[in-house]
Amino acid sequence: MIRHRLATLACASVAAAAIIAGLSAGAAAPARAGAAPTVTAASPGAPAYTVTALPPRGIWATVTGPTTDFDMWADVARGPGGALYAAGSFGVTAKAGDIMVAKFSADDQASKHLVWSDTWDNPAEHLADQADALAVDGSGAPIVAGTTQSATDGTEWVVAKWTTGGTKAWQTVIPARAGKAWYASANDVVCDAAGNVYVCGSVQTGTHGRARVMSLVVRKLSGTNGRVVWTRAYAGVAHSVNAGERLVLGSSGDLYCTGFGASSRGDHDMLTCRLLTSTGRLMWVDRIADARHLGDEGVALSVRDSHLWVTGYKTVSATSRVVVLVDYTPAGHRVWLRTWRKAGATLEDPTAMTVDVHHAAVIVGTGVHGSREYAFILHYNASGRLTWYRTAYEVTSHKAVWLGVVGDGTGRIWTVGALPGAAGTSSLLVARYSAAGAVAWHSVWSGPEGLSAAGDSLCLAGNGVFVGGAAITKAGGIDALAAKLTR
Repeated sequence: MIRHRLATLACASVAAAAIIAGLSAGAAAPARAGAAPTVTAASPGAPAYTVTALPPRGIWATVTGPTTDFDMWADVARGPGGALYAAGSFGVTAKAGDIMVAKFSADDQASKHLVWSDTWDNPAEHLADQADALAVDGSGAPIVAGTTQSATDGTEWVVAKWTTGGTKAWQTVIPARAGKAWYASANDVVCDAAGNVYVCGSVQTGTHGRARVMSLVVRKLSGTNGRVVWTRAYAGVAHSVNAGERLVLGSSGDLYCTGFGASSRGDHDMLTCRLLTSTGRLMWVDRIADARHLGDEGVALSVRDSHLWVTGYKTVSATSRVVVLVDYTPAGHRVWLRTWRKAGATLEDPTAMTVDVHHAAVIVGTGVHGSREYAFILHYNASGRLTWYRTAYEVTSHKAVWLGVVGDGTGRIWTVGALPGAAGTSSLLVARYSAAGAVAWHSVWSGPEGLSAAGDSLCLAGNGVFVGGAAITKAGGIDALAAKLTR
């Protein structure tokens, strides 16, 4: 599954006025010029840059760091009252790194948009820690799920909560098995109206020959103290590898998870399951496999009006992979299943999905055809008919990626990703589409100092859209980038 493509950033210049095939309508406004960034304190966490050079349509932007290593925002969310939050990684090297979380002001006119930032380093090991997902509860407290590395216990789940004021409330670290150098990864987190926290991922339960045996695991934690309330594991077939990639809460005390599970043939099936939030009881599991028995996986899901939509991919051959979209009833019955690929010999990788009030599903991702890479967006109506699709790419590098998507009640769609350029460079790419697929505008930005930038996630934020990612700066290498653009 394609996630967090920001590591491809390289320290070289890229033109912000890149020509993009597929985004010709609604041309980007020019970037706002500004002086070189200055460093300001961001208590109590990492320092931050005050960015005066903004992306096209930019309201404000902040770069948090700096380190000579790799800092990035992996996920963003909007909290009560409009406050904005981001979670990611700080000071990442091959052997180290911390989890980082921050709160940003809802006031566009604030003198400093970064309200607070903080980092978490496993005190027992001081090795590599990574944030993969972020949720915000009803009080405005951010909860982060990710992975921490241990010399004695392999990799472990970490779930941590901060107060709305930036104080650490609790952190829970869960190894696959204490004293065993086994693998565990927490991949997504959601919280319900009562403040309960739900996390999904994968946990190693043994070995088979030289291979790991892993279960898809979902846990419920108390929002008050981080105590594990229940754990549910799905082991699949004997001696297999299974993982939960994404979670979503239903409307009737249920919880849905999608990911993959190895089959008895040795390949991966696209896997979706439903659990009860009260007890963790596993209600049903559905597996989707291509007849050619190659790798399949679920990557995103959404619930609306007692329907569940899941998107993923099926691998048809070594050179062909199709997007899959399924509409389920709460009982696990497939209402319909659709597949898409641009051409016969293309590898399609969906990365994110949103469903609007009219039950229109929008999927974004990246396709590869030979040496060329394009960003795609697909729009399906409630009956599963593909109403339109669009692709986009930079005409010189012939590359582009969409990594996040969000929609509003009117059918408008915003996407975020990256526009790779020459010599390994990259520009942040944000675009808005109409419900009919017309491009209203797009914004291309190579960062506050014109070196490189990319976006990984976004959310709606009052009168704008909030974007998280990374940018290259002269002072700090690759630093975490947060920006708000007009809608």
